[in-house]
Amino acid sequence: MEKGRRTGLYGAIAVIALALIAWLVVAQTAKHRLITELGNRDLAPRVAAAKQLLKMEKLGDSLAGLPVYKRSYTAQALGEIQTDESLRVLDALLHDEEDAPSRWAGEALVKHGRRALPTLMAALSAGGAIKDNATKALQALGADAGPRLRLLLSDRGSFKGAAPALAKIGGVGTEALIRGAYSLDNKLRVQCIANLAAEKRPGALQANLDNLGKAKLCQVDDAIPALGVLGDPAAGPALVPFLKTGKKTATAVSLGMTRYPGAVEPLLAQIPAGNPAYRNAAVLALSRIGTAAIPSLLRELRSPTVVMRQCAAQALIGSKSTQATSALIAALGDPEAGVRAPAARALGWSGNLTAVESLVRTLKDDDWRVVDAAAASLGDIGTGAVDKLLAALAAPGQETKVSFQISRALALMGTAATPRLIAALSSPNPVVQQWSATALGSLRDESAVQPLKDLGKRATGNVKWVVEEQLRILTGSTKF
Repeated sequence: MEKGRRTGLYGAIAVIALALIAWLVVAQTAKHRLITELGNRDLAPRVAAAKQLLKMEKLGDSLAGLPVYKRSYTAQALGEIQTDESLRVLDALLHDEEDAPSRWAGEALVKHGRRALPTLMAALSAGGAIKDNATKALQALGADAGPRLRLLLSDRGSFKGAAPALAKIGGVGTEALIRGAYSLDNKLRVQCIANLAAEKRPGALQANLDNLGKAKLCQVDDAIPALGVLGDPAAGPALVPFLKTGKKTATAVSLGMTRYPGAVEPLLAQIPAGNPAYRNAAVLALSRIGTAAIPSLLRELRSPTVVMRQCAAQALIGSKSTQATSALIAALGDPEAGVRAPAARALGWSGNLTAVESLVRTLKDDDWRVVDAAAASLGDIGTGAVDKLLAALAAPGQETKVSFQISRALALMGTAATPRLIAALSSPNPVVQQWSATALGSLRDESAVQPLKDLGKRATGNVKWVVEEQLRILTGSTKF
């Protein structure tokens, strides 16, 4: 009897075990099917699968094993499921190590509206792509997010993330940052003025000016670059006095970004006593100010002080000013190579044919920096200079080093010069043929192969050898 009861008990346990195993197999199969469905390109099946997995409390645990595209698809599906469970999973996806799932999670959280604000605001302290994706989501939520974000400005762990988000949102976000720009908390004030400037929000100029000058605020180190970011010439008068302080380099950079014409003379005045970093910043600033600076720069090209002539020439690079051409040509004869080189470079702009002959003469300079600048500028002047350069090659007794640099300049013009160079291969002058062929080899334009072969068949001496070398470059063979 006892034995029978024991046998029956064992049988019942076996049946229960088998039923449990069967249930687990069915559950696992269902879970696997649903996870597979998360990769469906159609949204509706993914939403249905995500709902089932949330109900089974299996979705969150499954995320780590899913490939990136499935995690991204899952985030998109969860945007259609407005539940607390969905928010919890989206929070995990927002913090995903890969950008795509995090970005999709941010977009999905926007669909949850105000309910997603705590999740998004908590992510602002994470930094990196997570913070960026949360910021974008908060920006999309707009006015709904503003009042909540203002509270984070008083949170030491979150204000660095809240400030950029408020700046992007605008409206109530801008108002909160402007108030923060007058806070007694230095670190908060820095974040507020920097982000107001970055987004060029209304009120940013005055907030930064006040931090520049009011003794109780006086966040100079951060207000100076922020005013540069704003790029408003109205900030110029307030910035200029800082050229006479230990902040002169940062001030020069910001003045250049504002393009304030009134900064030209103050910038120049500090160059003789400035260090190399300041001089570089002042040159860039003067260059950015542009046309308004040219008369003063032309005056300084004649200065008795070498550093002033040098900085003036450097600041004129890129100006493309016909007004400056004659003065820059004169500066090619300066006794200092540090002046001649930037003067040569400043003459290099498309169509500046007036400077070609002077730049060709400068190719004979003893300083390689000057020669290199002249060749580069001849290349920048463009194909309008080709005839003059070919004529210089044909000049009797032309120095080889000058011919080489002319060839470099022709090649620097790019393939636009190819047709003229191919035509020059038919010149009766072997020097013109030789250096035109060299330029074509440097261009590596395959359209030059047959004309070079034709020249090679009739050429002799140096010209034939040069053609062979260019064909070797272009085709790997010297055969004509």
